[in-house]
Amino acid sequence: MKMAMNELVSLCRAALEGSGWAQGDYEDAADAAVWLQALGLDGLAAMDGLLGAERGERVVVEGAAPGAMRVQHCAGLAGCALAFELAWAEATRNGMGVVRVSQALAPRLALYGLKMMSARGRHFDLAWSDASGRHYASATGQNAWPAYLGCDARATGDADELIVCCRVNASQRVPIEVAPTLEGAADPAELEARYYEAIWRGVDVDTEQTASLATWKGRVLVAASEASREHGAGGADDGF
Repeated sequence: MKMAMNELVSLCRAALEGSGWAQGDYEDAADAAVWLQALGLDGLAAMDGLLGAERGERVVVEGAAPGAMRVQHCAGLAGCALAFELAWAEATRNGMGVVRVSQALAPRLALYGLKMMSARGRHFDLAWSDASGRHYASATGQNAWPAYLGCDARATGDADELIVCCRVNASQRVPIEVAPTLEGAADPAELEARYYEAIWRGVDVDTEQTASLATWKGRVLVAASEASREHGAGGADDGF
């Protein structure tokens, strides 16, 4: 079925809040999941990894100098926007920043993080692994949309892992080896066209997925009472 983008964002945010995520994390994750869903990249399936999940993504930040790294465990969601901000900050100091996130709960959401950094004037490279294989994407810093380079479905490696690289200089060597044969590539123009088509026609969603999200959303609702009704609550179905 089709669903308006803003309605789907609202539902995803409420579901993630019901799952226990803090506001900044659930807003980023919901926006990312719906953006991916609009592009036909199964954003809602990617978000499943966050619902009811234990926190504990492991983050490694590396600079340009060999052996220089910092390791930390993230209490929130690292594999969406935070990994890109960390890579940007490290590149500002050392010319290049590499962030590796292992035990990533929803690694595909990182493509949205790449989109948010696409027009900021620096080169970004992204790779992530999930059940479908190893994925690659990049941004030149001059285009508002990234390029999805495709998926190597035959790749075997660490699932639920992602790597973000930010470079000040395009000639610097990237520590991500892109597989020679990839499937499903989409250039920036195609991704942009898919997104605006979804705004116009609605986002394709599965009724089972929205039902599951509504169940998680129910955890943030409170029981009706006379006092709540006097303050304007209740009286109509919100559509979910």
